[in-house]
Order: sequence, then C-alpha cells, then structure tokens
Amino acid sequence: MENRLTDAQRDRRKAQKTRIVRILAIVLGVVSAASFFFPYITFVFKKQVYSVSALQLLTVRGMRVAGPKLTGIVSIPVLTRIAVLAGVVLALAGVVLMLLKKAAPAGACYILSALTPLIVLISTSDIQSAVTQLNVTQMSVRYLAPFLLVLLLGVVCAVLALWTMGPERLAQSVFLVCACVSIGSVVIITIYVIVSGAPAIAEIGLGNFLFGETWAAGSNQFGILPMILSSIAATAGAILLGVPVGILTAVFLSETARPAVTKIVHPAVELLAGIPSVIYGFFGMLVIVPFIKQCGEFFHWNTQGDSLLAAILILAVMVLPTIVNVSETALRAVPVSYREASMALGATPVMTIFKVTIPAARSGVLSGVILGVGRAIGETMAVIMVAGNVANMPKLLGSVRFLTTGIALELSYSSGLHRQALFAIGLVLFVFIMLVDVLFTYISRKGVQMDAE
Repeated sequence: MENRLTDAQRDRRKAQKTRIVRILAIVLGVVSAASFFFPYITFVFKKQVYSVSALQLLTVRGMRVAGPKLTGIVSIPVLTRIAVLAGVVLALAGVVLMLLKKAAPAGACYILSALTPLIVLISTSDIQSAVTQLNVTQMSVRYLAPFLLVLLLGVVCAVLALWTMGPERLAQSVFLVCACVSIGSVVIITIYVIVSGAPAIAEIGLGNFLFGETWAAGSNQFGILPMILSSIAATAGAILLGVPVGILTAVFLSETARPAVTKIVHPAVELLAGIPSVIYGFFGMLVIVPFIKQCGEFFHWNTQGDSLLAAILILAVMVLPTIVNVSETALRAVPVSYREASMALGATPVMTIFKVTIPAARSGVLSGVILGVGRAIGETMAVIMVAGNVANMPKLLGSVRFLTTGIALELSYSSGLHRQALFAIGLVLFVFIMLVDVLFTYISRKGVQMDAE
C-alpha cells in the first residue's frame, strides 16, 4: 500500500512539474511575441537615428535618409517584413499549441520563430546598399534586446515544450535539431544569396549577365562570361593535376607505404591542409609567378607571370590534402577480404589496387574529389595574388579574374547595381557548386548501382 501511495505521489509530482514547465513555456512564448512591439533595431545614418520596433519594420514604408546631395526614402526589404511577421505568428502559434497540449508542434513553431531574427540580420544588409546610393557611407545597425529575446526565448521555449514530453523525447528532439542545423544553414544562405543576387540579374538581364564579355562597373556593363570560363578552366586544370596525384598518394599511404614512411608522409599532407591560403598566395607570387615569367622570356612567350597557369598550379597543390585524406580513409575502409580474394585468384598487388580496391572505394574517392572541387572553386586569397585579376577571356599564360576574386576585389567600394551584381556573381557561384555536387553524387550512385548489378 505504501509503495502504491509513493508511486501515486511520484506521478502527481511529475504531473505538477510538467504543468509548471508548460506554463513557463507559454509565458515565455507570450513575452517573445510581445517583443514585437518594442524597439527591435536601431539604424544610424550619420547623425540620423531610427529605433524601430518589429511592428514598424512591418508597417512603415521606409526611413528618410539625407545624404550630402540627395535625400530619399530607404525602404524596408520584403524579406525583413516577412521575417518579423513570421516571428510573432510562430511564437503565438507555439503558445496556442502549448495550451492545447500539442508539445511537438509547439516546439517546432518556437524553434522556427527563433530563426526569424537571423533572417532579419541577413536581409537588412540590403538597406546598406540603398543608403550608399545617397552617398551616405557612415551607417551602423544595432540589434536591441527584443531582437535577442526572440532568438533566445524561441530556443528556450522549444526546449521547455519538448521537455513536457519526457526526457527521452527531449533528447531525441535535441539530436534532431542538431542534425537540422546544417540544413537550416544551407536554407538561410540560399535565401540570402537569392534575395541579394536575383534583382541584379533581373535588371541586367540573364543573357547579358551570364554571356556578356565586358565587366565595367563605371559604365554599368556587367558581363561575367570571362570570369565563369576562367573559374571553370582553373578548377578543371587543378583537378586534372591534383586528382591523380592525390589518389595515388592515398594509395601509397594505405596500400604500399611502410609504417615508418607513413609517419613522415601523412603529417606532411596534414600540414598542407593547415597552411593558410595567404601563404600559398605568397609562395605563388614569389616563386611560381617569377618562374613562369622567366620561362616566358626564355621561350618568347607573351606573359608577365601572373596568369591562369599560376592559379592552376597553386590550386592543384591546395586540393591535395582534401583528396588525399578522404581517399585514404575510403581505401582503408575496404575489407581485407577483397584484397585476399583478388590475390588468391592470381592478381598482382598492383592489379588488386586498380581493379578491386579503388573501385570498391569509389564513393569515398569521389567525395574527396567533390570536396577538392569545392576548395578550388571557392578559393579567393591565393588566386588573387597570382592570377593578375583582369577580366579577360581565359588564356593559359594570360591574366584572368575568377568569380570569387571579382567579389572580393570590388565589394568594399561597390554600391547600387554594382553591389547587387557582385551578389549575383555569388549566386552564380553557389549554383555552379551545387550543380557540380549533384553531378558527382549522381555519378557515384550510378557507379554503386552498376557494382551491385
């Protein structure tokens, strides 16, 4: 009887704790929604200060900004309006669902409301672009307490809502949220790049932007075909040189090298991965570029040294650590029984490596190649120092400019359509990398299906 009473009391206390947690989640959700009406962000344009609430961000037409010669209305980005509205709606939806004891949907609403300040954060950068058109260079944005409350209380309320379902469900939900962080990051970055770059493409014209051969911001000519072709040529050249060397190095480390040699080569490869990009750029500028220039003088080539070839050589070295490490891990994961079976059938060690081990590790090797392609396409600092940075059509010994370097060189002083065009370059680069990733993934899966058949 005492045990039954003890169990009943324990259940009663557990129910009371759950009720308290639910009430706390409801109260904090209301506080998060109420922050919609308090000062949310402060914009400072020289001596003009605007402290606006989330409600004002949603309803006002814009902010009047006076420049040295021009005065204009800076409008609030549409994405900002959508984000602040979604923040309060999702917080209130979480409160209602908690009142209905729907903990899982309430937790989802709360965590989504916590993401809305991040969308506001990335979308308000468009205001800076609009302000620079009025020749106002002194601008700052301050995010106030309600802005942080929406972010923090959304996370806290989500945890409390899921807590009411029990510790096990809370732990599973935390694991799920952590797994979704990467997906959420990609979604937020994708939204930001599209919102920032699409208007420029619409104004310039997709054909003129992608296939135009002249980049001259002063005359509003924004053609990026030379940059696209230069980026493709440099990436293809780096992969053509780096992939065979990287895969064969991985084969050496995993299949044929003695342990004493592996202890020397493997740290050397790891060291390559740890060298900063600017050091690669210094090496290329002080060694590779003068060497190409001297060869040009000797063979009567028309080159100054800083060229597409120099960028290819630097990138080929920079992709090696990624390809070697991932490929080596994939090769070591191939079961020993595969090698033993091949040797038992009379194959030589070299035949076993190329006919059995590498095909069995194809998916891992392709993953290394994909990561290497991403490193080559996205590299900026090193190629700025060796490529010459002139938007010419690609020639092996001529100066070129890549998509990444075009953004890095001009973003600091750009404004208006010029700035939007640079964001559009980022959008093109993003889509290009996604297409490469999808292509390699398709090839990898196709290879696995053929092996299974």
